[in-house]
Amino acid sequence: MRRFLFPLLCAAGLLSAGVVSAAEWRVALGVYDQVNSQKNQLSGGLAGFNEALAREICRRAGARCAFSSLEFKAILDGVAQGDYQLGFGNFLRTPEREQRVGFSAPVWRSSSRLIGTPAAAKRFAPDAGGEVQLERLAGARVITISGTAQYRYLQAHAAARGLSIVEMSVLQDAPARLLAGEADFLLAPALSGYALIANLPDGRLQFVGPAVAEHGLGGTVHIALPKGDVSIQKAVDQAIAAIRADGTYQRIVRQFFPFSLD
Repeated sequence: MRRFLFPLLCAAGLLSAGVVSAAEWRVALGVYDQVNSQKNQLSGGLAGFNEALAREICRRAGARCAFSSLEFKAILDGVAQGDYQLGFGNFLRTPEREQRVGFSAPVWRSSSRLIGTPAAAKRFAPDAGGEVQLERLAGARVITISGTAQYRYLQAHAAARGLSIVEMSVLQDAPARLLAGEADFLLAPALSGYALIANLPDGRLQFVGPAVAEHGLGGTVHIALPKGDVSIQKAVDQAIAAIRADGTYQRIVRQFFPFSLD
């Protein structure tokens, strides 16, 4: 009897100590409108994509996840302070950010684009019928989200080119401000921009220039993780590799976007 009782007691001890219990992660999801932020829920577009991806990564890692929706600028602070274990804000990996948080393996690739009305594009295009070139844009009022790579780029060039930065915390109101003539363009990650204008009537707002990945405006996108937490890093990276290998990642992308993110 002792021969069978001892293993059972050991197993019970392990369970009570929590050794085999599932990890519990608090996950911050970036929002692009204040309505869903207040409701703590996400729906379609980029927000929905991030949520679907986060849930699948949690499932593959065997973790129990609690989800919260936050504005972009609050996610890195939350992860750095230990309030959240995963942060989905479509983050590019920069030296400044690496001092505060860790990063997962690459998830997808990002670039930045200008969005505006056809009238604004016509005013600022160097040639009739041509595209607006970000590198040569001057004298324009440009909306961007505070704390982003796009914001830092505009700050670096605003004085020399006479650019006026219209700083916002979320993208929700950007289309209305563009259509009201309060700004000329929005500079945002291309995927965020697509999600923002996809449901607008055709042609009211559009991409007005080519995608730009140089000058820190593009690159691989990562999930923010607690700095130095090897176990979370390993679990998340393995989950990313698994969903890419079996086609789940591509299925999630197709659910929200009509194009590849690779």
